[in-house]
Amino acid sequence: MAKWKLYWVESDGYEDCFVVAKNSISARSVEANMNGFHISDTKATRIMNIPDEYEEKADQKFMEWSKVHAPEQANNRDLHQWPWYADKWLLEDLGAQFRILEEEEQTLLRDVVYARRKVNGECYTYNIGAKAIAERNEGLPRYNNYDDEPRINITEQLYTAMGMALVQCHEIEYLFSKSFIFSISEKQKKKYKTFDDFFKGWEKKTLGGLIYAMQEAFDIDTEIKNALTLFLDMRNQLVHGVTMMPRYNINTDWGQRELVAFLDSFLFLCSPIKDIAASCFEVSVEIGNRYLLDESDEKVPLKSSDDLLGLFISCFKLKDSAAAEIER
Repeated sequence: MAKWKLYWVESDGYEDCFVVAKNSISARSVEANMNGFHISDTKATRIMNIPDEYEEKADQKFMEWSKVHAPEQANNRDLHQWPWYADKWLLEDLGAQFRILEEEEQTLLRDVVYARRKVNGECYTYNIGAKAIAERNEGLPRYNNYDDEPRINITEQLYTAMGMALVQCHEIEYLFSKSFIFSISEKQKKKYKTFDDFFKGWEKKTLGGLIYAMQEAFDIDTEIKNALTLFLDMRNQLVHGVTMMPRYNINTDWGQRELVAFLDSFLFLCSPIKDIAASCFEVSVEIGNRYLLDESDEKVPLKSSDDLLGLFISCFKLKDSAAAEIER
């Protein structure tokens, strides 16, 4: 069993750091004693065990440092480096990667990014790669690049996630493009004389155009509006070159893991957005079957759902101007 362990110790959000210690109490004590925190204000998260052979390497480096900077202790045979803060050489030997991105100093280790903002020194962490896809989407392939399995290439998981994300985009945009319930605004009525004209014009709209037109006739619940805006932003990133952005550069290992996390979040968002799109489509078809077709016409087959109808009613409130137009 490894004697030493690597911890991430959090304190005030600015002094957070990597610490080598035998246990979490010892790790927290290093940070508390050095920076004047009460130990109860610190938190230590174990990252991994440190192979025993690194202890001798750390002590040797500490001895060499002492000869230059603290000669009074250099001949002490009981001189040891740990418990102490983790040096960069140790993090590198343990598999860490480093980069500066968007004014942040970032360290990647075991699919956790430890970031420090240059502007104010604030620290935060977030998961990518295997840790990210383990959080939300059961449909994404699992993998483990840590203690249980040898390191693998994540290309299969990445391409699977990209395919799933594109399918969700297509299905959601199809449902919204067929939802003629949003043609009732005065502005839309001026553009299209017949429903056939509307269908042809509506299908040519971009997703952003569709969402904008939806807001012309309906007051949309704030949370739903924010979700639609976020979906639109992430969808645009996905289809307009997210793989070439520095953070998600598909040609780098780190970028691939960031992209997996992005896709995981996007797929998680797609689920409620797709339900909303389906509710818009269902309400549109129901209105068409009831009011736009003659009795002899063949109705559009539809398995109506009270849940989807309730969802539409809770998300979209007809604006007064549109309601007055209907009454006339």
